[in-house]
Amino acid sequence: MDEEPVCLVVGAGQAGLNIAARLQTLGVSCLVVDRNKRIGDNWRHRYRTLVTHDPVHYCHMSYLPFPKTWPFFTAKDKLADWFESYASIMELNVWLSTAIVSSTWSDASLSWTVTLQRGEDAPRTLHPKHIIFCTGHSGEPKMPHLPGQSSFPGTLYHASQHTDASLTGAAHGKRVVVVGTGNSGHDIAQNFAENGAHVTMLQRRSTHVINASKGLLIMTRALYGEHSPATEDADIWAQSFPAPVNFALARLTTRAVAEAEREELDALERAGFALNDGADGGGLFSLYMTRGGGYYIDVGCSQLISDGTIKVVRSEEGIKGFDGGALVLADGRRLEADVVVMATGYDNMRTSVQKALGDEVADRARDVWGLDEEGEINAMWRPSGHPGLWFMGGNLSLCRQYSKFLALQIKAIEMGLNKRVSS
Repeated sequence: MDEEPVCLVVGAGQAGLNIAARLQTLGVSCLVVDRNKRIGDNWRHRYRTLVTHDPVHYCHMSYLPFPKTWPFFTAKDKLADWFESYASIMELNVWLSTAIVSSTWSDASLSWTVTLQRGEDAPRTLHPKHIIFCTGHSGEPKMPHLPGQSSFPGTLYHASQHTDASLTGAAHGKRVVVVGTGNSGHDIAQNFAENGAHVTMLQRRSTHVINASKGLLIMTRALYGEHSPATEDADIWAQSFPAPVNFALARLTTRAVAEAEREELDALERAGFALNDGADGGGLFSLYMTRGGGYYIDVGCSQLISDGTIKVVRSEEGIKGFDGGALVLADGRRLEADVVVMATGYDNMRTSVQKALGDEVADRARDVWGLDEEGEINAMWRPSGHPGLWFMGGNLSLCRQYSKFLALQIKAIEMGLNKRVSS
């Protein structure tokens, strides 16, 4: 309580915990703050049926792999409990129920002045040299505002607010429209369909689909599997190429996956679902690194689409608005609905910084994610454009891999080896 951390880490999910462990190992003091009451609540509070879509060998945390008996895909609450145990075992400094009240940056001292409110305690002002935003690389939920939306008599919400269609039994017989065909859209559609709802997925543009138990294993098993190399070695091999080279190599894997899943993919197309093979044929990896989405790792929903349990409606021009109890598409078609779920994605992560640290800071930072002119990820795991501000995020694997390199950049600055703190 009487020390000043060098780094203030905002968010205690996989990004925040991994970077805190890396920094602590390098002897850089850090404090992690999170608005939730418990570590792992960012996973606990999501919909009940959520599981990781990546295999366990791909998802280890820094320094502390999952036990060999761990499930292949991890349920959200089990992962949340693991995060809580991880913070304790790694002896990380975490303040919960904590929010940023105010913050300013000084170009003269190259440090922040940040006031924190921790529960009912008196506000505390700290002066870290670095703030690392770890609030999720997708930023704030992107909820469209459509004509007639306020008069829709049914239930309308963003996918981030979904809990469980079985909780009250009220889903049975309901007409549900899920807008969006990424991972969340599929999971939510499956959850409603399995609880007796009549579900329609609205697809605007094509989606890349890969099966979790078939194609995903083809992608990962060489480096991340039961008999694969050590995780630390695999991480170096996986991430040492420039992103465009990795994309080119991924085309070969994408073609192999498509051949292995040809029967399932053909069935989806017959059901009216539009597919693609990723950005420039690079499959899931290319879509994740350029868009942060646009794909579905199939854990069961594709079969429901193929057999007609879940209907697919395509509208490349999008939605015109609401009219009474119906969603009206751009071409005038109507989708009658009792429930509409907007699985429409998230804003840029810079919006989280704007809300927490203000316009002046956000204006100096660059947009996060997507590729820059050199083919590398914008602003993530590297200088953000604002001195002393860093972005850390991604899936469990990327957070493990790139937390090491972000921590090394900060350590180099603190040792006086790297003066380039603002570009």
